[in-house]
Amino acid sequence: MPVRLIGRRVRVLLHASDLVIYDGRAEVARHERLPGKSRTRLDLDHYLEALLRKPAALPGSTALEQARAAGKFTPVHDVWWAAARKAHGDAASTRALVEVCCSTGTWTASTSSAGSPPPCG
Repeated sequence: MPVRLIGRRVRVLLHASDLVIYDGRAEVARHERLPGKSRTRLDLDHYLEALLRKPAALPGSTALEQARAAGKFTPVHDVWWAAARKAHGDAASTRALVEVCCSTGTWTASTSSAGSPPPCG
């Protein structure tokens, strides 16, 4: 669920294969239902707003590990991020990466020019 909805009352519909979260009548998230009891999956896209304020929360986070495992945060992201950290420091480079992803709303990568973060959508 997106960070902006923390503390708000939302409606969750649980189906056999997925769950859907609504804010009023607007669908705000849809996720595959995980088999088993008490399983969790964190969606890095939902953390974009929070990461703008606290970029230091990204390195080592469970959400980042899961995004890497799912192929959403790719080696292309890591290469750009490492080069940017070397040139501009941790906070500035992480914030720049998150800002690009915020502008597209997702971390999904494709190709990138050397001077900018990987496209996130």
